[in-house]
Amino acid sequence: MPSRSQSKPFGVEMGDRLEDMIHDLGQESFQQAHALMYDTLQTDSKKPLYLRCKNSLMLLSTVLSLVNVKARYRWSDKKFSLLLQVMHDMLPEENMLPKSYYQEKKILCPIGMEYKRFMLA
Repeated sequence: MPSRSQSKPFGVEMGDRLEDMIHDLGQESFQQAHALMYDTLQTDSKKPLYLRCKNSLMLLSTVLSLVNVKARYRWSDKKFSLLLQVMHDMLPEENMLPKSYYQEKKILCPIGMEYKRFMLA
C-alpha cells in the first residue's frame, strides 16, 4: 500500500465554476428561486481575497479550494480552524479569509456546500 508521499498528486482547481453551475440551472430560474443567495454568491465570487490582490484569488474560490483540501485529507474542524487562522494572519491585514471553520461554513452552508465523509470498507 503506497504511503501518502507516493500517492498521485492532485490539483486544486481555483475556479469556483459558479457561473457554470448557474448556467446549468438556468440563470433566471436560479435568481428567482434563490435571490438572496444568488446575490451573496455573486458578491463572494467577485470579492478579492484582499485589497490590491494581484492574482485572481477571490473569496468564494479560495474557501472552496480550502474546504476541498480539508475533506480530502480528513482534517478535523479544529485543525482546519487553526490552518485558517494561520493563513489569515499571514495575509494582509484587510484580508477576507475566514478565521475559523465556523466562519467558513457560514459562507458555504447557505448554498448547500457541506461535505459528508463516506467510510470505505
